[in-house]
Formats: sequence, structure tokens, C-alpha cells
Amino acid sequence: MSQILPLLSLYYLCDLAAAERWMNKEEVDRCMANYNELKLEFIDETPAPLGTPERAAQNLLGYRGLKAWEAANPEIVEELRAEARLRLRHRP
Repeated sequence: MSQILPLLSLYYLCDLAAAERWMNKEEVDRCMANYNELKLEFIDETPAPLGTPERAAQNLLGYRGLKAWEAANPEIVEELRAEARLRLRHRP
């Protein structure tokens, strides 16, 4: 669990930032890379090559795993979202 906490923290920060403001290309690229890495944390197999149907299926499986984790851990999700809101407010 502790290995995915940094990925989750950035995921929620990206989610809130995208809802509040325009993000530059570097931010979008970083957020997308993090999101892709996060989804892979919820699969048990070796990731298939990007752009393949197998990878698309793994992405969907990872997304479903993430959403199931969120449903099972609402307190942690809210804590991470609250931390993301604070970070966005205190960003220069």
C-alpha cells in the first residue's frame, strides 16, 4: 500500500488541478504518466506493450481495480484529496 500512496497523492492533485485550471503540457504529461503507472499497480501481470489491445485491457482492469480500491477506502481517499486541496491552495 505505501508504494502506491505517492502515485495516489499525485493522481488526486492532478484531478483537482485539472478541474480548477488550465494545465501546461509538462503537467499533463506528468499526470498522464502517473495515472498510467497507478493503473498498472492494480494488475498482477507484466504490462503489455503500449498501444496493444492487451495493454488496453490491462488499463481497463487497472482502472476498475483503482475504483474498487477507492470504494473500499473512502477515508484514505478523502484524506488524500484534502491534502491535494491544501497543496493547490499553497502553490505559488
